[in-house]
Amino acid sequence: MKIKAKNHFWLSVATLVGTMIGVGIFGVPYAMSQVGLVLALVYVVILGGVQILQSLFYAEAAMACEEKTRLIGLAGRYLGPRARHVAATSTVLGFWGGLVAYMLVGGTFLHLILSPLMGGEIYQYQLGWALIGSLIVFFGLDFVEKIDFASTIALGVALLVIVAMSAEHISPISYDLFKAGDLFLPYGVILFSLSGIAAIPEMEDVMGGKHEGFRKSIIVGSLIAIGLTVLFALAVYGVSGSGTTQDAVSGLQVIMGNGITLFAAAFGFLAVATSFFIIALNLRSSFEYDYKMHKVPSWLLACGVPFGLVAIGVKNFIGIVSFTGAVFGGITAVTVSLLYMAVTKKGLMKDRPLGVSLFWAKLSIVLLSLGAIYEVASTIRNWLAGI
Repeated sequence: MKIKAKNHFWLSVATLVGTMIGVGIFGVPYAMSQVGLVLALVYVVILGGVQILQSLFYAEAAMACEEKTRLIGLAGRYLGPRARHVAATSTVLGFWGGLVAYMLVGGTFLHLILSPLMGGEIYQYQLGWALIGSLIVFFGLDFVEKIDFASTIALGVALLVIVAMSAEHISPISYDLFKAGDLFLPYGVILFSLSGIAAIPEMEDVMGGKHEGFRKSIIVGSLIAIGLTVLFALAVYGVSGSGTTQDAVSGLQVIMGNGITLFAAAFGFLAVATSFFIIALNLRSSFEYDYKMHKVPSWLLACGVPFGLVAIGVKNFIGIVSFTGAVFGGITAVTVSLLYMAVTKKGLMKDRPLGVSLFWAKLSIVLLSLGAIYEVASTIRNWLAGI
């Protein structure tokens, strides 16, 4: 029994790590290079703490509800119909934005790996990966669980290998402690890269209602993912310096050669795939449980819309990640904080409640709201400047 419980715990941890170490990690070194080491690490500490709290808050609301539902349903139940509509909009648009990024970057990595042998354009690999990944999602949680644990272990090992291979090429002069760039740039990228909210419902299913083990797996998984993200960002930035690229990988190629590029691309695809599966499955489940749709239309809605956006030529990876993280991710996290406040005030978790002060939920709401407003204003300003 103990061994089985331990297996469930580590499977839950792997689910969260596999979700958090996704496409966003490749934008972190570039964001770090734009503002310098100190400010970037401050962002990681603050936003990492915020995201751990959001995951715990979401878990608390999920455990308090006897029915099997997702964020949209929880918002409707505990916050009312208006909150349900807001949660639905932010969740769906945020997940669609994330899935577009996964399809784009996953296809780019496949192109780096396979094009020397098979030829073809990046666009073809992006569409191919989008189609195959969507078909895998159709098979559901059991199938994803089986591939996710093994792939997450491989992912962690591959990331550490890249860090080790980069060590001899790292130069202290590559790091700027402070840099006068776009000081807000890391906000949306890091918030997106450290989000694990999408994995919480699947983690609850894996843990089978064991509250204390569920919370512990969230904290352990989050800390592992944050640590790996920082290690990767420091390694890439230390090698590439001011030449750090938006995708991280091509900047390494200039200094370390094609071998590291292929290995990093393989790691990148693995990271993208694990997160893509969990997030797409979560969105499909939201349509099933919260809107009572059948499996096929739920799957078509979850994967078909981002596939269509990729098919018509949407391409801006950093822009998608930054806006999705700051705006849709921010709105979703605010909803989660409000859910935690509602569940706590109603005393729904009488059996060992989380016990985190509502002050931290309120502080999260203020921080995330300001970040979302600034990102929207910045995007509008940039759009108007480009007209």
